[in-house]
Amino acid sequence: MMDEHMALDALPGGDQSVLGALPEALRECLSRAARVILIANNPAITATDVQALNIGVDDVVVSFNTCIKAALLNAQSANVFVHGYNAPDHYFFGLPYGPDVQRLINQASERCFTLLVGCAAPMCPLPRVAMYWDRIPLPPLWNYPVDRPGGKRYVGPTTGFNTLVLLDWLRGQPGYNYQLMTLGFSNEAGKLWGGHAWDYERDWLQKSDVIVVPLQPRRWWQKLFRQK
Repeated sequence: MMDEHMALDALPGGDQSVLGALPEALRECLSRAARVILIANNPAITATDVQALNIGVDDVVVSFNTCIKAALLNAQSANVFVHGYNAPDHYFFGLPYGPDVQRLINQASERCFTLLVGCAAPMCPLPRVAMYWDRIPLPPLWNYPVDRPGGKRYVGPTTGFNTLVLLDWLRGQPGYNYQLMTLGFSNEAGKLWGGHAWDYERDWLQKSDVIVVPLQPRRWWQKLFRQK
């Protein structure tokens, strides 16, 4: 069973308000959502996978860092773009935005939001931008594994896991009743960087009641090519 205890003085970020960090416009958007769908940066995701979700105006779609599947999204839904902070080099993964994300913002800026996680340097929030310091005080994140095999240390939660735990917690608060779904949080393609505790994150997802949407079956010849 996952440890629910948090020593809030053990890490930076323990004094931040999890709910208060979300801009009012984003809170209202999420309170109206029927579904919140997290789309991973998984090269195996295709247009067919996204189309099968039948994403509409009542949905919120969440993409991460470089948002490699942004070309498959549309401005009909609300879109949240989440970016993790690279503390050693002082930048956010995926910023500035690429052309596919910028297209969505240009088409419907009032339904697009930015969420920054893992902040570890002095900075000021901007309107309509949610900003979380590292570490977000929620048990699965606060008690994230530290030591990995070989003596090195994990750098902390992935951008996706930060967001997944946050949105799972939020739907347990009054006024939020959306279904939480993931697409591509699996092993079909891509590489897993060793600085994150992937087994820990997957174990949490498997034990949760988050809806994990499987990718569409591939024909044999499709498996010979990496889908971008």
